[in-house]
This record gives sequence, structure tokens and C-alpha cells, in this order.
Amino acid sequence: MTAADREELRQLAWDYASCVDRGDAEGLVRLFTDDGLVGSSDRGVPAFAGHDGLRQMIAQVGTAFVKTMHNVFNHTFGAIEGDSASGETTCIAGHIIDDGDGGWKVFDMALRYANRYARVDGQWRFAERRLTVEWVETRPVERFDPAGLAMRADNRAAAQAG
Repeated sequence: MTAADREELRQLAWDYASCVDRGDAEGLVRLFTDDGLVGSSDRGVPAFAGHDGLRQMIAQVGTAFVKTMHNVFNHTFGAIEGDSASGETTCIAGHIIDDGDGGWKVFDMALRYANRYARVDGQWRFAERRLTVEWVETRPVERFDPAGLAMRADNRAAAQAG
């Protein structure tokens, strides 16, 4: 596997995260083969196959969560065999949910993606991403408020001066 292959495969994972987080279904579809699949090794979690399935996945993410942020970490790759390769990507995916009282909670998922790649017309695409959830964490978070940030800074400065 060349350095250029590894970089292109890493870029796929980063682009996947960006498309999911931005709700960009058409961008996501371009990252996959025509019959590409996102699924899970966990029973009971739906799989999304083909371009229409991937669009459905983006719609479901947009309905289930206020926002998401996927933080992509490690990438490992197996050998390339012709126009096929395999690899693994790790990620912490933050999912913002309403807490029911007007606030937010973050539902973090530690994910491990088992990837199969296919080179189509000279470009690497995902043929399959099968995720495993290693653990989850839920905690309250605050919406960003620039005025609140300034007030905190003022309070800290006053406390240090006093």
C-alpha cells in the first residue's frame, strides 16, 4: 500500500464524518460504491445499503439528534489486493440530544469501524463500514453563548483581582 493510498483512505473517513455531521447525504453517497453499506456488528442496529439507504441514514441521524460531531482517530489498513483493501478506523462520535427540559445532553459513542474499500474509476470508495460501539457516555452540556463566555471571563478576572 502506497502512502498516497493510505492518505486517500484516511480522507474517506474524515469526509464521512464531515458529511454525517453536516447532514450532507449527497456528499456521503459519493464516498461509497453503488451498493455500499453502513451497518453494525451489534444486533438490532439497522444497516443502510446502497445510495438510497445512505440517504435514509442521514435523514434518521438528522431526526434523532440536534447535532453530531465525529472525531476520527486511528486508521489501520490491511494489504491492497487489486482494487480492494480493508482497514479499521476509531472514532468518538458526539450526539447532542434534547434532555426534555429545554437543555442538551451529549451521547458520546466510542466507535470502531471495520472498513472494506474498493477502488472505482481510480478512486477509493467505501464498500462497507461495519461499526462496533465500544462504550457510550451521556452527560449534560451547555449551548454555546458568547455573552455567557464573556461574563465568565469577567467573573474570573474579578475573582483574581479581589
